[in-house]
Amino acid sequence: MIDESWEKFGGFPAAEEPWGRFAWTQYSAHGPGLELIHTGPGKRVLDLGMGKGDNLALVARTGAAAVGVDISAPQVEAARERFGDLIEVHHARAEEYLAEHEAEFDSVYSVFGAVWFTDPAVLLPLVHRALKPGGRFVFSHLPPSGECPGPHEYDMYGPDNKELLPITRWCYRPYMWEKKLLNAGFTTATGRRLPCPKDKQTIGTLIVEATA
Repeated sequence: MIDESWEKFGGFPAAEEPWGRFAWTQYSAHGPGLELIHTGPGKRVLDLGMGKGDNLALVARTGAAAVGVDISAPQVEAARERFGDLIEVHHARAEEYLAEHEAEFDSVYSVFGAVWFTDPAVLLPLVHRALKPGGRFVFSHLPPSGECPGPHEYDMYGPDNKELLPITRWCYRPYMWEKKLLNAGFTTATGRRLPCPKDKQTIGTLIVEATA
């Protein structure tokens, strides 16, 4: 049933124009960009929860082989329609896709994507296994706010603000993510909260970086 919610969530319309800048945060032209991951000719990069493909297309335009995975079939179809053969996309759960790949990717990343919605005890070792030695793993999502860290249920809404089944998000403070990544085999791990733009009043964005 949760998968059905993701299918409906994927019905949100894509941006009218593809993004012009890689986005780690929920704000336009805010925060770091592609410099956080290894991209460029000869590199192979994986996006866990690529949505409609905007970030992944920007990775591809550096000359890298850009691969995306998403649990929502409408998201995958939209990404294919918008960017064609520029990107390689798969309809699958992140953990299932990763389980079939070893030492293949120079970078794995997730922007408000699968890392937020998958048990890290399962996902992080699989990401580490899929990366080449020295590969980069970077992800972002909202930092925990007003609740204990850990898995929590959140209400999910689809197009027309229709309430869907609740989903589980795994929210941890930066130092907690660092510990989990090091325990999963990563050699370095750094988490930080990037403040929101001055004209906004939110909790900002959590960005976590690690090296295999």
